[in-house]
Amino acid sequence: MSRTLLCAVVVGVVTGFAASGGAQAPVTPAGQAAVEAAFKKTYPNATMKSVKKETLDGRAVYEVESVDNGRDRNVIYNPDGSVVTIEDVMTEAEFPAAVTAAIVKRYPKATITVREKLTITQGAVVHYEAELTGAGAVKEVVLTVDGQWVSPK
Repeated sequence: MSRTLLCAVVVGVVTGFAASGGAQAPVTPAGQAAVEAAFKKTYPNATMKSVKKETLDGRAVYEVESVDNGRDRNVIYNPDGSVVTIEDVMTEAEFPAAVTAAIVKRYPKATITVREKLTITQGAVVHYEAELTGAGAVKEVVLTVDGQWVSPK
């Protein structure tokens, strides 16, 4: 399961979806065309690295991995081109201080290796996600802007 699909699973818990399978399915021309058009319209200067069809809650979604002005961005779309989630990589300075403080408090020996802003379009929810090393079995955490834990609880 890709890191982004794992994130989508976490998002699914927050938004009422439940992940199913996580297997990648072949990309269909119609779905891919709608997703690519939506992506290019919203992010005209970005470069698409890949488009993958995945399954979430028994339905097809497409993950677009991209780079925009030197920054990684992953967007998960429904086949009609509507956005499910957006993950934007952030710098340490951009990452909310309350989120960093909560992570350091719970995992004092951990190192944050990746910081992302996670925008969930259903309900216009914004969370912050961090990949960790040195936190035992925990590899990824999700928190609200004020440092409240979404995952793991």
